Amino acid sequence: MSDAISNLGGGGLSTPFLANLATSLNYAAGFVVTLFGGPLINKIGIKWSCFLAALTMPLAGSGYYVNARYDVDWYLLFSRVLGGLFNGFLYVGETTAMLSYPDQNDRGLFLGIWSAMRNTGSIVGGAINFSTNYTTSSAGGIAWSTYLIFVGFECTGVIWALMLSPTRKVRRRDGSTVAISEDITWAQEFKALWKHLQRKKTWLVFFPAFYSFFYGGTMGTFLSLHFSVRARALSSLITPTITIPMVIGYGKLLDQSRWSQISRAWLGFSIWVIPQAACFIWLGIEYHKFGAEKAALDYGLWAEAYLPYLFVFSSGYLCQLSLYWILGTFSIDVRSSARTGGIFRAFETLGQTVSYSINTNKSADPRHAFYINCALLAVTIPCMVGLIRMVPEVPANHDVDIEGPRSRETVVETEDKVRTV
Repeated sequence: MSDAISNLGGGGLSTPFLANLATSLNYAAGFVVTLFGGPLINKIGIKWSCFLAALTMPLAGSGYYVNARYDVDWYLLFSRVLGGLFNGFLYVGETTAMLSYPDQNDRGLFLGIWSAMRNTGSIVGGAINFSTNYTTSSAGGIAWSTYLIFVGFECTGVIWALMLSPTRKVRRRDGSTVAISEDITWAQEFKALWKHLQRKKTWLVFFPAFYSFFYGGTMGTFLSLHFSVRARALSSLITPTITIPMVIGYGKLLDQSRWSQISRAWLGFSIWVIPQAACFIWLGIEYHKFGAEKAALDYGLWAEAYLPYLFVFSSGYLCQLSLYWILGTFSIDVRSSARTGGIFRAFETLGQTVSYSINTNKSADPRHAFYINCALLAVTIPCMVGLIRMVPEVPANHDVDIEGPRSRETVVETEDKVRTV
């Protein structure tokens, strides 16, 4: 539901600037939590991390509703900051699960399913957006009643969180369990986090993670400033609909064992980086045509200006998926994956914070943010090359940040008992 609102551009409001400020504050708050997310998730567990995040999910829709209907700014900003703090738990929890739960031969498929599930919610939200706004061919904000439907869906988050199984009870298709190293103290957790931060791969992934969703602010502003209300509503339906088969197929491609892991990493990288580079050139041409002026494209030039936006957004999920897949090749231990996932999501949310914050100034030329996005892609490419060269053929199944053999490599459940082998 949150993505469905974001896919409207500017949160569906009449102008994107307040929504961009609120979103930048949301991700800034999330950055603080995700940076220390590894130790936090290792202590409270994935299930309860998701539950904490679900408690504040309705704040997102309600914040936009109150602003759209009553023109109250402070509540939108407050709700996004508080929601961002709790969203940080979800970011790290879900990433930890996706890095450690799947079997190595199915990792790409399950990452694709995860991304598809995220976009399934966006399809529902997009259908709601379009059904309530399809008659508005001018610029402006969406119908405020749209947000109430989102709030209703967001209130169900706690139910799904409580239905999650604890990590120790997770079973793969072949009956195998998830590698979980033994518990350590808070002091040892933060010492391990510091050690993780000093690894070469951690800093090679900084710019790719920072870049991966940076387009959210720049492309969302592009959509909000240059397209009509119903065109934006239609976009929030089209984008996830196209993305779902893409991520499933892409994930299955990354699981093709006929190629080595490093070959699959190179292939996966090429599939998203080439279209994104081409689309940035295309978008540069479109920006040159109508500059910084606000438009309300509905018919006519709509497809020409919208298609590069669509390709950047959909291939952005492939970028994310490839990064998760690569990070999953290093270790399958839950606690090590929590630190990897936390740091990765911290870098990602930092990028989104910057992306939305530089698009909050009404008088600024939106093309400047677009140029920054292009420059980040140029920096990301050599970092990806270095990261892919480090991809191993077999991941570690223990906590690589803790000295000594501290891993319970296999946990077998027999009836109601769990024993360590």
